[in-house]
Amino acid sequence: MMNAQAETLISPEYQTKVTLEKDSLFEKSQKTGMDYLLRYNPDRMLSPAYRALHKTPKAATYGGWESREIQGHMLGHYLSALSGFYFETGNEKAKKDLDYTVKCIKEIQREDGYFAGIPSDPFDHVFNSKGNFQVERFSLASWWVPWYSIHKIYAGLIDAYQFGKNEDALTIVKKMADWAINGTKKMTDSEIQKMLGCEHGGMLKVFADLYAITGEEKYKAEAERWIHHEIIDPLIRQTDKLQGYHANTQIPKIIGLARLYEITGNEDYRKAVEFFFDTVVNRRSYVIGGNSRGEHFGKEYDESLARDTTETCNTYNMLELAEHIFSWNKNASVADYYEKALYNHILASQDPDSGAKTYFVSSLPGFYKVYCTHDNAMWCCTGTGLENPERYNRFIAKEYEGTLYINLFIPSIITTKEGWKVQIKTAFPYEEEATIKVLEKGNGNLRLMVREPYWTKENASSYKDCGLLASYTDIIIPLPMKLNVRRARDRSGNFSILYGPIVLAADMGNKNMPQDIVDDQLLYMNMPGMSLTKITADLSRPEDWITRTDEDPLTFCTKAEASESGNKSYTLKPFFNIHHVRYATYFPSQDAVEDERKAKFENITVDFVEAGRQQSEMDHRFKTENTSMGYIESVDRNFRTANENGAFVSYRLKFDATKKNKIVLTLYGKDSGKIKVNFGDSELGTIPLKADGKDSLLDLELEVPEKLIKAKAGKNKSLREVVTIIPEAGIHLLEVRVTE
Repeated sequence: MMNAQAETLISPEYQTKVTLEKDSLFEKSQKTGMDYLLRYNPDRMLSPAYRALHKTPKAATYGGWESREIQGHMLGHYLSALSGFYFETGNEKAKKDLDYTVKCIKEIQREDGYFAGIPSDPFDHVFNSKGNFQVERFSLASWWVPWYSIHKIYAGLIDAYQFGKNEDALTIVKKMADWAINGTKKMTDSEIQKMLGCEHGGMLKVFADLYAITGEEKYKAEAERWIHHEIIDPLIRQTDKLQGYHANTQIPKIIGLARLYEITGNEDYRKAVEFFFDTVVNRRSYVIGGNSRGEHFGKEYDESLARDTTETCNTYNMLELAEHIFSWNKNASVADYYEKALYNHILASQDPDSGAKTYFVSSLPGFYKVYCTHDNAMWCCTGTGLENPERYNRFIAKEYEGTLYINLFIPSIITTKEGWKVQIKTAFPYEEEATIKVLEKGNGNLRLMVREPYWTKENASSYKDCGLLASYTDIIIPLPMKLNVRRARDRSGNFSILYGPIVLAADMGNKNMPQDIVDDQLLYMNMPGMSLTKITADLSRPEDWITRTDEDPLTFCTKAEASESGNKSYTLKPFFNIHHVRYATYFPSQDAVEDERKAKFENITVDFVEAGRQQSEMDHRFKTENTSMGYIESVDRNFRTANENGAFVSYRLKFDATKKNKIVLTLYGKDSGKIKVNFGDSELGTIPLKADGKDSLLDLELEVPEKLIKAKAGKNKSLREVVTIIPEAGIHLLEVRVTE
């Protein structure tokens, strides 16, 4: 049974209506995006489908993937974007083009319900092969991701019905869904799982959405057959197995699982979704909120700088996933992520002049954004790029059961289903406050919750309960912003600079810049970037070496003496305002204290564990009870901390049986208490820890008696033994080393 929160995600009549303030930052970007969309010819979008269904096209096909074996996917994005723009802005041309496109689809849809931009051959083969079909990650029955391509049309038609108010769209998509169900009826569950090994987009969500819309049980039953167990089962077990997988193949599966949780209440589904979200956001994302390199997940905390990082459509999907999760937990950290990714990746991914979209957004210093042409670059990210601007409104404010949550500080007017009209008045991020104004009072009571972001507080973000809106006319929300440094999670020494939540990038000019709006985004993937000089200033005090030079466009400058050479400064601007120039969102640093510490351990370390980093802990067969993980920005370390006395964590560590060995525990300098350490069944001792009150690393040593090691190692030169660490509650364990 769906709850009211779930309904707000699928039914426009349940949604809080948000209208962007004219000529504001996001409204101007939205208008550019809509103008870009409306320049498309619906007959050209439909052209592949006419050919696939043996009809004569009315116009030529667009380029890119629309002229290849994956054609038809862009039609689905086009339907979704038209529907969204009509719903958000009321634009009549969007409605006219949408209705015309749906009318044409209805006219040529096959009698059995099939409709796509590709022939039905690969599906027919899979349905009737009794499991004897070829499958690879991006190939099914020797065809390039056919379900991925057709899924976009399913999703576009559902949007056309829900947001575009087109009743025929529902009739069409139900017939398409019934065609698919009739085909998969011939397949066993194991054959379905084999088929799901090929990228298949968000087909799970299609069937979950259709159940939510129609209440017909066949769609829910079909949705559960599309759960890809290879990916989902480890997530249910809270295990990160994402390394090496194609990132945006997986995210739509998780969105579908989130939708399925909302209609079934199966807690395993929710557990898997929230674990995935936490893993990607907190251990696999770059500073702008995007993820992946070369479209794939790397090792956890990998933040390698490259040209082909942060595929834009991944972030489009992560924001949709965030909307689902927020509807369940109202957690401010979810909204923090949404803000970061919306401003620093999605807003930054559209050229404000032409409306062109990015595919990858490079993290390589001295590179540039590569945009895609309007007619000949029909890739996945240009498809989701059509939709991104119409989605700006979606998360600014949400109402749940009589409570209005203000999530983002974007100037807009909010209208609830009970008739309340509320304005967010601000020039954020160019000013540091927002005013919530009650323009019209509606029926009943409406409670107001306003996000207090992490960047305005010392600790984690939260929501402030402002009470009933009827008590107010205006509410002033302070939004104090300051410079802060985010260190790369891979310990490379690279770092980024932010002002509040806004990523500041170095504007490195356009010298020797090639044409950056191109048909093929891969054209420049071997082109060089530009090196930056190291920053030797104190990263914990960016205000000492960065000055603000212009209030309105948020322009800053680094001091020359902060650089290694002593004579190099960088002009910094919001990344969303960086276009058609070379840039850097990451800077190299030189940290003498860290370098000295690293050198001390360089040649004497036998084994090493980074506490709170899953891969490092898994590699050492860790076990734990009543501990939790986190990250301390000031010392750039993950941690594992005891939630209560008696909690423990253990690792299987390597020892050198030919030498004396020490266990070195690295702890947080502000902690106090005691830590007990066991070597196998033997207690080594208890180490006292006295806080020095500083953001520092404390390395505490405990010698392991040679007789213990030799007794267990025998004649072997090395030994692996379980070391159990039992800290008092609240102590942060950062690293564990075995040294000679």
